[in-house]
Amino acid sequence: MKYIDRSGDTWEDSTSGTVRIVVMGGNPVTQAESWPREIAEEKWGPFRPVTAGEPQDDACDELPRVTDVMDRATVFQSAHALVAGLEWGEEKPSVYDVLQVAKWLEGDA
Repeated sequence: MKYIDRSGDTWEDSTSGTVRIVVMGGNPVTQAESWPREIAEEKWGPFRPVTAGEPQDDACDELPRVTDVMDRATVFQSAHALVAGLEWGEEKPSVYDVLQVAKWLEGDA
């Protein structure tokens, strides 16, 4: 059986009473240590079972997506304002770096 933890990663039953992570951050995991289910769920849970046909690496349904709140132009303008408006020192990130982080946080990366 497969489970999804609170951050959207996918776990599956490994051996009796243990689970291992199989998808982390939308990427398959080929080598992972097995954990007792109770410990894994205490640390990364709660686990919810994956139902048939459910996408395993989608963002959490309870949270709004960026595109639900802002249009693409507003997202780009906000990222540009963040990069231009803060003191970054010698290496200033690009607007695209900020957009990639936002996309990763949303779960689309």
